[in-house]
Amino acid sequence: SFARLGFARCAVSRRASVWSMGYARRFAQVLLAAGCLLPLLAFPSASQPIPVPSADLKPWPAATHPALLLADLDGKPQDLAARAGSVVIVHFFATWCEPCRGELQSLRDVTSSMGRDVVVLAVNVAEVPARVRTFLAETPVPFPVLLDRDRAATKRWAVHTLPTSFVLDRGLVPRLTVEGDIDWTAAGVRRALQKIAAGEPR
Repeated sequence: SFARLGFARCAVSRRASVWSMGYARRFAQVLLAAGCLLPLLAFPSASQPIPVPSADLKPWPAATHPALLLADLDGKPQDLAARAGSVVIVHFFATWCEPCRGELQSLRDVTSSMGRDVVVLAVNVAEVPARVRTFLAETPVPFPVLLDRDRAATKRWAVHTLPTSFVLDRGLVPRLTVEGDIDWTAAGVRRALQKIAAGEPR
């Protein structure tokens, strides 16, 4: 049986499609007016994140960031603390999340254009390595992909939707966050990253 999850906002762009988790079950597309609320039914595990439509960067008011230390696909430990000195984007995603595919590509493009000023740690949520490898063979990225097999990091970072991203400045101070996919190459997004990279205060 399915319990009720609550509500998620409809996208202004009217791209309010929700993809199922587990059992390969996809919810029907929902097209509603901007600003409405979309009631959602729960997936088999209500603790799993759900995908949401595209969104905007917002201030991340946290004073400090949660710890992030996970192994990548090669079994090598990757520690967020070691990334101090660059602007860091921590990106939570899953292979079944269709918007995540395009966002990974835009993350690849923005890191390529901004060089060492911006680095990415992508965190795959609760999937086996073989599936992630297959996905990355089709959508290759130049940054580390970490495996959060038990969703412990996902819970620590209070991630409830996929994709979700967090931006930290060079001192690893929380600055911005976004729930939903975003084009990291968009002019406004690039300006926000450039300001953080330049050391501008909140």
